[in-house]
Amino acid sequence: MNKISCEICMDLIPLVQDGVASADSRQAVADHIAGCPACRALFDGQPPPESNGTQLLMQIQHKMQLFFVMLMMIGIFFGVSLLAGEDMFYNVLIMPVIGALGYGVSRWNALYQVPILLLVVHVLVQTLGLIRGVERFDLLSLLWWTVILAMFVLLGTVIAGLFHYAFRKEKKDE
Repeated sequence: MNKISCEICMDLIPLVQDGVASADSRQAVADHIAGCPACRALFDGQPPPESNGTQLLMQIQHKMQLFFVMLMMIGIFFGVSLLAGEDMFYNVLIMPVIGALGYGVSRWNALYQVPILLLVVHVLVQTLGLIRGVERFDLLSLLWWTVILAMFVLLGTVIAGLFHYAFRKEKKDE
């Protein structure tokens, strides 16, 4: 007879214990638990060993946050680079998404963290343009555009926070 996996064995154990499993299923479970201590413990009535579900969930959340941060940085660089051309008004769409991503990474701390990050990236892009000789450094313009972009970022953060609150509240009511 073919060996069965632990998952199949765990599915069959209640049927064997209730006496409703076929002879082949009973034999497969007996063969499996003879060499598997975890399934043997489950068969004997002990709780199954704890899975790494919590650890796996934390790893997935960490990878999602890292992805959001990378996407946010790409979006900020792209949005700031659009300020030099005629496509700068696409920032009306880009910056709220960046704010929502920031909320996904650090919740309400994004209200100050993302605008500071936006300012740092904007200064970096301006400095690189100055070094290349393409741009001249204008502090007033830099601050003005950073404030405008930060307002759109804050709008996206607040909208994402309100959606999070609304869906969390709805979930609790059910």
